Amino acid sequence: MKDSNQGCSITIRRILPEDVPILLKAYQDQSFLHLYRSNHTHQTEEQLTSSITEYAEYDFSELGYVEFMIEHKQHGAIGIAILSDYNPLHKRAEYLIGLFASQHRSLGYGTEATLLILDLAFNRYELNKVYSYVYGYNESSERNTLKFGFKQEGLLEEHHYLVNEQRFIDLYFNGMTVNNFRNNNTIKRYAIRLLKRDITLAPNIVKLTSKEQLPEQVGKEFLAGFLSQ
Repeated sequence: MKDSNQGCSITIRRILPEDVPILLKAYQDQSFLHLYRSNHTHQTEEQLTSSITEYAEYDFSELGYVEFMIEHKQHGAIGIAILSDYNPLHKRAEYLIGLFASQHRSLGYGTEATLLILDLAFNRYELNKVYSYVYGYNESSERNTLKFGFKQEGLLEEHHYLVNEQRFIDLYFNGMTVNNFRNNNTIKRYAIRLLKRDITLAPNIVKLTSKEQLPEQVGKEFLAGFLSQ
């Protein structure tokens, strides 16, 4: 699958219609939404299934959005992550992650999942920048975000309104550019330990020069011979 990635303990893959029961259960958990998406709009099972089925026809670059299921090899589905608001001109996208159960939030699962997302973002989708917003009251998440290698680029005072609590809150704005990513020793160290590979290295794409390319007629003859076998 194009929108998937795998580490030692964690696999991320694009959300499927079969995941709807898991999503509905998560969206009913206010403690999860309080950290992940505070003003979540409720959808019925039919509405959610329909939207996921429709979105499956489009690539990330076409839709500007992709939602991943985070799966642990023993615990199964443990969370979700999103790349959204993709801007093809500026080559940037917003990153959001949430783990369902509190006991899974301090075991490194979020770190491994984030590595897999950044690997896709910078090495497959070729983004120039990934950014994230963190609720002002979620200080532990902000500390982890900065420790991981994102840079705090600002504090947006009373920028977000919590509907259920009827109050405005601050948002931390954090960013990571592809140059930061490529030269980030923390990410490199985490990736080698958790993924057994260095994701900070640029993909090795071999491009043939005009002199190295086979003549068009030779290519056609080779293909015709291959198909006739």
